[in-house]
Amino acid sequence: MTVDVTSHPVTSHPQRGLSLFLTIPADGEPARTYSQSLEVIRLAEELGYETAWAAEAHFTLIGLPSALTFLAAASQTTTTIRLGTAVVPLTFDNPIRLAETAALVDALSGERLEFGVGKGNGGGFSTVAFEAFSLSEDDRESLYAHALDDLRRALGGTIAAGDKEVSLYPPPAGLLPRLWQATGNPRTAAEIGRAGDRLLLHRLVPSGDAGEVQAGLIGDYLGAHTGERSPRIGISRVLLPADSQRDAISLLDSELRRNPAQFVTPGGPPATAEEFLARSNVKYGAPNDIVEQLLADAAFTRSTDYLFSLPLPQSSPQFRAGLRLIAQEIFPRLPAHDRATSA
Repeated sequence: MTVDVTSHPVTSHPQRGLSLFLTIPADGEPARTYSQSLEVIRLAEELGYETAWAAEAHFTLIGLPSALTFLAAASQTTTTIRLGTAVVPLTFDNPIRLAETAALVDALSGERLEFGVGKGNGGGFSTVAFEAFSLSEDDRESLYAHALDDLRRALGGTIAAGDKEVSLYPPPAGLLPRLWQATGNPRTAAEIGRAGDRLLLHRLVPSGDAGEVQAGLIGDYLGAHTGERSPRIGISRVLLPADSQRDAISLLDSELRRNPAQFVTPGGPPATAEEFLARSNVKYGAPNDIVEQLLADAAFTRSTDYLFSLPLPQSSPQFRAGLRLIAQEIFPRLPAHDRATSA
């Protein structure tokens, strides 16, 4: 597919901290879905989103097994928006090969890559992937630690190759300082801080209030943070803008009836729109309602980067209207984005 970038001129300067988070569904028409997702990223660029993040997963409802490959395509249809992986589960890749691919995507994009990595979601989400790759999920922590060490060495310098040393091509340039790690574990959050890396937080936690639990993780991260780089904290939240909360529920109810398979939650298929909104930690309603809900979220208010997604099909007019509302009416009402520099 060839896309003329000049037909979509960028109309807004990037707004620092404003991000789009795409979870591309696995459906029966992958080529069409990927094309739509690339168009969504181009629209986000026009609207002033600083970064577009793409979720990667294997053998789930998420239909993107290689976020870096997809972002390589996005790099050729955009000019300013940054491109992030949220996240690449390191366990299922050779870390040196992954570092090569990341360096290539970074070069293609003009050093716009934000490289997010993680262990793979727990709670049974990644069990099938571990089985398919002939790995034990019990080894999740140690597999990640070893892969992360190898990835760092590859991005940071030379690689041992027998009695020789080799370097990545293309050179990874400044990619290592743009390494993000995702976690829900307090010990890992502190390790990320000590490494001077950036922290990514999911929209859900296994139990409790996501904002309160993740505020604790942010405290662990900031308390251990070292190095010359300022801390960065990216937090994922789902928004459903509408004229009112009642309208948001009605809109989601229509989508739930049309395509219930895309609305599975950790507690199973939701019976109602209200049940999905509660289980999935969705902020919804008019822009003022959503701003109020976000400001009541203890972790959100301590983060520097906001990864917003919408629980609607990307092809729908409501999805694109929601992107505009977030960029133009919700994000400008949120506080400044330097709050995470103090513990």
